[in-house]
Amino acid sequence: MELYYKDLISEEASLDKLVDDLMLVVQGASELAEVAGSQLAPERHAELRSKLETIKEACGRIKEHAVSGMQATDKLLRKHPYSSLGFAFAAGILTAVLIQKSRK
Repeated sequence: MELYYKDLISEEASLDKLVDDLMLVVQGASELAEVAGSQLAPERHAELRSKLETIKEACGRIKEHAVSGMQATDKLLRKHPYSSLGFAFAAGILTAVLIQKSRK
Protein backbone atom coordinates (compact mmCIF):
# COMPACT_ATOMS: atom_id res chain seq x y z
CA MET A 1 0.00 0.00 0.00
CA GLU A 2 1.45 3.31 -1.03
CA LEU A 3 0.40 6.72 0.15
CA TYR A 4 0.86 9.68 -2.11
CA TYR A 5 0.58 13.21 -0.86
CA LYS A 6 1.28 14.98 -4.09
CA ASP A 7 1.12 18.75 -3.97
CA LEU A 8 1.13 18.78 -0.15
CA ILE A 9 4.32 20.82 -0.30
CA SER A 10 5.79 22.09 -3.51
CA GLU A 11 8.82 19.95 -4.30
CA GLU A 12 11.04 22.82 -5.24
CA ALA A 13 9.46 25.71 -3.31
CA SER A 14 12.10 26.05 -0.62
CA LEU A 15 14.90 25.06 -2.98
CA ASP A 16 13.83 27.66 -5.53
CA LYS A 17 13.61 30.29 -2.81
CA LEU A 18 17.12 29.43 -1.61
CA VAL A 19 18.57 29.61 -5.10
CA ASP A 20 16.68 32.82 -5.83
CA ASP A 21 18.03 34.36 -2.63
CA LEU A 22 21.55 33.28 -3.52
CA MET A 23 21.20 34.72 -6.99
CA LEU A 24 19.95 38.01 -5.51
CA VAL A 25 23.05 38.13 -3.34
CA VAL A 26 25.24 37.48 -6.36
CA GLN A 27 23.37 40.13 -8.35
CA GLY A 28 23.83 42.64 -5.53
CA ALA A 29 27.49 41.80 -5.34
CA SER A 30 27.75 42.17 -9.11
CA GLU A 31 26.17 45.62 -8.96
CA LEU A 32 28.51 46.56 -6.12
CA ALA A 33 31.44 45.35 -8.20
CA GLU A 34 30.31 47.53 -11.11
CA VAL A 35 30.16 50.60 -8.87
CA ALA A 36 33.44 49.81 -7.16
CA GLY A 37 35.00 48.67 -10.43
CA SER A 38 35.43 52.19 -11.64
CA GLN A 39 37.63 52.87 -8.62
CA LEU A 40 39.62 49.65 -8.81
CA ALA A 41 42.63 48.76 -10.84
CA PRO A 42 41.79 46.69 -13.96
CA GLU A 43 43.43 43.52 -12.59
CA ARG A 44 41.46 43.80 -9.31
CA HIS A 45 38.27 44.38 -11.29
CA ALA A 46 38.94 41.26 -13.39
CA GLU A 47 39.67 39.27 -10.22
CA LEU A 48 36.39 40.43 -8.68
CA ARG A 49 34.50 39.47 -11.86
CA SER A 50 36.03 35.98 -11.91
CA LYS A 51 35.10 35.44 -8.26
CA LEU A 52 31.52 36.47 -8.96
CA GLU A 53 31.36 34.01 -11.85
CA THR A 54 32.68 31.30 -9.53
CA ILE A 55 29.91 32.12 -7.04
CA LYS A 56 27.28 31.93 -9.80
CA GLU A 57 28.56 28.51 -10.85
CA ALA A 58 28.55 27.36 -7.23
CA CYS A 59 24.88 28.41 -6.92
CA GLY A 60 24.07 26.26 -9.94
CA ARG A 61 25.93 23.29 -8.48
CA ILE A 62 24.12 23.73 -5.15
CA LYS A 63 20.78 23.63 -6.93
CA GLU A 64 21.72 20.52 -8.94
CA HIS A 65 23.00 18.78 -5.81
CA ALA A 66 19.88 19.66 -3.82
CA VAL A 67 17.56 18.45 -6.57
CA SER A 68 19.40 15.13 -6.92
CA GLY A 69 19.35 14.66 -3.13
CA MET A 70 15.65 15.46 -3.04
CA GLN A 71 14.92 12.95 -5.80
CA ALA A 72 16.98 10.24 -4.08
CA THR A 73 15.18 10.86 -0.78
CA ASP A 74 11.80 10.74 -2.49
CA LYS A 75 12.69 7.47 -4.20
CA LEU A 76 13.89 5.93 -0.91
CA LEU A 77 10.81 7.04 1.02
CA ARG A 78 8.49 5.71 -1.65
CA LYS A 79 10.32 2.37 -1.71
CA HIS A 80 10.39 1.92 2.08
CA PRO A 81 7.62 4.09 3.58
CA TYR A 82 6.99 2.20 6.82
CA SER A 83 10.58 1.54 7.76
CA SER A 84 11.32 5.23 7.08
CA LEU A 85 8.54 6.23 9.46
CA GLY A 86 9.87 3.81 12.07
CA PHE A 87 13.37 5.20 11.74
CA ALA A 88 12.11 8.79 12.03
CA PHE A 89 10.06 7.87 15.11
CA ALA A 90 13.05 6.15 16.75
CA ALA A 91 15.29 9.12 15.98
CA GLY A 92 12.72 11.46 17.53
CA ILE A 93 12.48 9.38 20.70
CA LEU A 94 16.28 9.18 20.98
CA THR A 95 16.56 12.95 20.51
CA ALA A 96 13.92 13.57 23.19
CA VAL A 97 15.73 11.28 25.64
CA LEU A 98 19.05 13.00 25.00
CA ILE A 99 17.49 16.44 25.48
CA GLN A 100 15.89 15.34 28.74
CA LYS A 101 19.24 14.01 30.01
CA SER A 102 21.04 17.21 29.11
CA ARG A 103 18.49 19.31 31.02
CA LYS A 104 19.04 17.43 34.28
